[in-house]
Amino acid sequence: MVQVMNISEIRPLITDEFQVGPFQLRTEAIKRAYEWGKQVHAGQKRLSGEPYFETHCVWIAGFIDNLVKTEAWTIAALLHDSVEDQGETLDEIRELFPGELGREVAYIIDGLTKISNPRDGSSREIETLRKIAMFRDPAVFVIKLADKSHNLMTLQYQSPAKQWAKAEEAIRAYGKLAGILNCYRWRRWIEDMAFPYAEPVSFPMVKAKIDADPRLNINFIRYYLGELANIMNAEGISGQIRFTVNGYWQAWDKLQRMARSHRTSLDDFSAVNDIVSFRMLVDSQDEIDCYRLLARVNKYFQRNLDQDRFDDYIASPQNGYQALQVTAYLPGTGAIEVAIATEEMEGENTWGVIYAINNNKDISRYRPVQIFTSFGGTRFLEEGSTVLDGVAAIQEFYLDKIHKVIVNGEERHIYDNLNPGDVLEVVSSGPHKVPVPDWLNHCNPTTGRLLRNVLARVNLKEASQKGRKKIHPILVEQGVLDLSDVASLESNRLEAMLGLLACANLDDLYSAVGGGSIFLDEIENAMDLTGIKSSSLRWTSIQIRGNNTSNRPGGLAYFAGLITEAGGNILHTVNTTSKNGDFHVRMVLNGLENEQKDYLKKLFAESRFPLIEIEIA
Repeated sequence: MVQVMNISEIRPLITDEFQVGPFQLRTEAIKRAYEWGKQVHAGQKRLSGEPYFETHCVWIAGFIDNLVKTEAWTIAALLHDSVEDQGETLDEIRELFPGELGREVAYIIDGLTKISNPRDGSSREIETLRKIAMFRDPAVFVIKLADKSHNLMTLQYQSPAKQWAKAEEAIRAYGKLAGILNCYRWRRWIEDMAFPYAEPVSFPMVKAKIDADPRLNINFIRYYLGELANIMNAEGISGQIRFTVNGYWQAWDKLQRMARSHRTSLDDFSAVNDIVSFRMLVDSQDEIDCYRLLARVNKYFQRNLDQDRFDDYIASPQNGYQALQVTAYLPGTGAIEVAIATEEMEGENTWGVIYAINNNKDISRYRPVQIFTSFGGTRFLEEGSTVLDGVAAIQEFYLDKIHKVIVNGEERHIYDNLNPGDVLEVVSSGPHKVPVPDWLNHCNPTTGRLLRNVLARVNLKEASQKGRKKIHPILVEQGVLDLSDVASLESNRLEAMLGLLACANLDDLYSAVGGGSIFLDEIENAMDLTGIKSSSLRWTSIQIRGNNTSNRPGGLAYFAGLITEAGGNILHTVNTTSKNGDFHVRMVLNGLENEQKDYLKKLFAESRFPLIEIEIA
């Protein structure tokens, strides 16, 4: 029998989905902790003006107790700020709860408590975080997540600067931590709570576009829930058909990554496949049933399948996540994801370490490595992560901008492993390391996904540079030094040429030539057919380069005077200056005779501005 998820609303409010409810004093020890905590925090207020213990500590304890009914965790959540904020001691806590319970509670609280006297002169926050990092206990991480989550709920009472800083930390650090713990529903909640404060300009636009997306129409979702249920019934496999809606931040973050890798534009949310994800969940624990359904799903979508977006996370789990993931692109609607998994897999896919604890499963792999940035930020990595993973966690844009990496004050190789509490700094000034495929052998799967996009961009750039060099002699013969000048002055000719060569733009053309998929004789023929040749354009192009010592005021006017003296008329100019002051000027002139070109070259060679290079075509 197949059960189909009933739809009441597409996206429940976060406050409704994570409603804690009245706190239950379900054991004598929890009741004792409650009374003691209330006394310890008496008179303490939050920025909202509400009593600190009754609103903050009790909410966290209730949330933790709902997730994991473990007495020590609930008590530690109730008292997590008693040592840090109120000056109580761990010995007092051990005395309050004699035996193993008191030792466990004290251990967890110790992992959550800030140190007031740093050992090495670093900031209090850095020292705090380094201490927490050493514990690597699931209770410490889970309670810390709950603490950060509740703080997000009252972020409106903070100053704008603190709102932004705490929201950024929530997304970059604690959202990632929830992901490493495989608590993806929790991750979406944290990120979407923080998003309006982290990117106040982008958020309204993103929310409006996603909320209006046709894939989030109830009738659309009901239709495909029914179709997938029919597939499961036809195969004789019992289970459930559900759907999930991705968070606003996750969708926006994914779209930005896709845009950077030139797979879509920043305003095309239709390319994001998991804005809605349909989940086919098999009752049995037999993986074979999942693969049977995969064949049926592929046959159902046929021509609409995106062959480049299939993931077998059953054969190769990613951070504990297991599912078969298929993407179908529906014309006029957008991409959708269909995930196939067993119920047991989905339990751990959704709540990770929480599901494992509640079902007496091994949790040894849920041991994140916490590292820190040089400016006091925190990041969480999978166990066994390298310096390269740390770079990606700090900022994925650094992956192709690494000069060197400093760990705890010393330069380290990007393949070296990181330890809990390491402080990492990425130095981007200076020659950059060029990413190579071997890097993929020294990073975790998350970094690997980002790195493959970087490698694709690097390969594209290298092919483009190679293509430019190969085309250059052909262009020179026609009085052209750069095809972008044709785009500016004779755009119709360039568009026609690109059309003949089946290229979308100039970068596409250069890459195709550099990669060998377009031959030089094809370039020559296309230029001839579209009139990009000296007889039609009647151009003279000149390119000059100089260093910073030659880059003085009045240079452009002086160069223009030399061109006038030689009988030239400037049609188009491009002028760029590098960071070190070197300059590059390219000009397109009306066609000059050979004698005029020679004279112009002589004028530039004798210029009072010493030049590195002069090229005239």
